Amino acid sequence: MEEKRIIQVKRDILSANDSKADAFRRTLRERETFFMDIMASPGAGKTTLLLALIRQLRALGQSDLAVIEADLESDVDALKIKEADVTSIELNTRGVCHVEMGMVEAAFEPLESMNLDWLFLENIGNLVCPAEFDTGAHCRVMLLSVPEGYDKVYKYPPMFSLADALIVTKSDYLPLNPDFKMDALREQAAVLNPDINIFVTSARTGEGIEDLAQWLMAKRFEALS
Repeated sequence: MEEKRIIQVKRDILSANDSKADAFRRTLRERETFFMDIMASPGAGKTTLLLALIRQLRALGQSDLAVIEADLESDVDALKIKEADVTSIELNTRGVCHVEMGMVEAAFEPLESMNLDWLFLENIGNLVCPAEFDTGAHCRVMLLSVPEGYDKVYKYPPMFSLADALIVTKSDYLPLNPDFKMDALREQAAVLNPDINIFVTSARTGEGIEDLAQWLMAKRFEALS
């Protein structure tokens, strides 16, 4: 009988990635750089929220920031960040649906000489693959916009299970979407992740941005202490 072997390629890839992520996280901790990974589906408002959050952090005296902008192609979002006078590194994955540690390390090389307090990764617009790959971040958050609807929790359980915070974006659209059930979203998210923090935000009106910034300041202190 022909011998057959099952090669656990995915497990080995993730294991190697996780080891690199742990080492990168330690390095950033030693540098006192707090690293946040922002994940969401396309159009959820990652860049817009990030710009609003950066403005709030700057108002709190946090000015040494940089962003790694990951996209399949183009530099559209990276340019938006640069126009806000924030250091931005463009990371094109060339069709890959997630960011791996090798990509993060390569993107970080131009930033190594900077004394950063904050580093942000705007991950690929995708609610599936990014959840599987540790990017070395101290904090991972996911965005869900009001126009997308509330019923995404059980469709994409890995993402909701691992996130430190769920950030509901575009709350100014709530009056236009009466079917969005905020209580149901909170209940379902708590089933998968009892410790998840939920913030309801609008980059347009400023709702929730200050609370989110204060929470991140506390997370930074916790991670780097």
